[in-house]
Amino acid sequence: MSDEAHRDEHDDDVARDEPDSRAVDLTKYDDQPTTQFTPAESPPPRSRVQRNAVRIGLAAIVIGALVAAGVAFAMGAFNDRGSVGTTDIGQHDRLAENAFTQSNPGDCLTWPENRPGEPSKVVCTDEHRFEVAGALDTALLPGSEFGDSARWPGPERFGQIRDEQCPVIVNRYLAGRLDPDGRFSVGLMYPSEQQWDKGARELRCGLQVTGADGTPQLFAGKVADQDQSFQWPAGTCIGIDTQTRRVASPPTVVGCSEPHAFQTTGIVDLGQRFGDATSGKPWPGEKAQNEYLATICPGQAERFVGGKQKLDATGLNTQWSVISEPRWLSGSRKIVCFMGLPDQGGFATLVGDARGAVLINGKIPQPPEQGPPGRALPTPVPLPPGVVPNPFETPAPAG
Repeated sequence: MSDEAHRDEHDDDVARDEPDSRAVDLTKYDDQPTTQFTPAESPPPRSRVQRNAVRIGLAAIVIGALVAAGVAFAMGAFNDRGSVGTTDIGQHDRLAENAFTQSNPGDCLTWPENRPGEPSKVVCTDEHRFEVAGALDTALLPGSEFGDSARWPGPERFGQIRDEQCPVIVNRYLAGRLDPDGRFSVGLMYPSEQQWDKGARELRCGLQVTGADGTPQLFAGKVADQDQSFQWPAGTCIGIDTQTRRVASPPTVVGCSEPHAFQTTGIVDLGQRFGDATSGKPWPGEKAQNEYLATICPGQAERFVGGKQKLDATGLNTQWSVISEPRWLSGSRKIVCFMGLPDQGGFATLVGDARGAVLINGKIPQPPEQGPPGRALPTPVPLPPGVVPNPFETPAPAG
């Protein structure tokens, strides 16, 4: 099949099944010198607690990313152009052992961009794309499904296997400390149809950071040794799905001249106030977090844009994320302060850097008129239809 036909067929499959991209197909076109996989679309969140209309924006994205990490190499779920192993020419296409087939829990694997068929084991302090949590025991699955003569299950089935089996393996590997709304995705590495036909049955569950195109991104360090929160530097703009008004899924860093949901003003470590991950201190609760962050994020936003007057002129609200109890127990302590504006259960679409000129849903925000001393000034206009200004109590997305 030609690459073009393959892409067309892939697009049709995605349109019909709306699969996710967390599974990495290790194997299509084993005789190709390079590989390229097309990530599948992340599905909408299914069972997460949707704390509020705005905060769900980011949480839903992260969940979608989690469900998108497990196909083929748990990544290029609907393209089987990866490879579990190369073949020994002249030996009846026998599968050769490689870093994937020989991997154990705690191993970190990487490969050249878009070439998951060439995995190598690296020290986890170096950049890598996949941290192995454990092999999936196929004996737990229907016996006939993984038999010698069984048909290749396909990306959709591998995605189901990932969702059913891998969370347990990953949580056991992390001793129950996986941040459910963090930046790491649960993934599955599995063989392509060509490798399957040659006898490959290896499956690995693990962790990855899923990029905007569904492929695993480079990260350094073991997951258990780091804060799993999303941590974007001040000034970062995060993309938006303009149809749903939610944060793009997975959360994607974009240029501020592109449509985005919000712009960050900085990171706050709640561990400094409520205890770090080793303190054993209980979850502080959202009320306590909001009271504390209300003393930090507004001032941070003013400094970011260059003063209160400039902040008011943007027409944006100062907002922040909070940490849920499951996230707190996982060890996550970092939250992000940001500037955005609620709009019909989601976010208004912003274009531009808040430190310069920014459009809100395509309109230029108008600063409030200056009145005589003691006069109450009106709310900045225009605001998007249906938006009630509430700069401090507006629910923020999980992050």
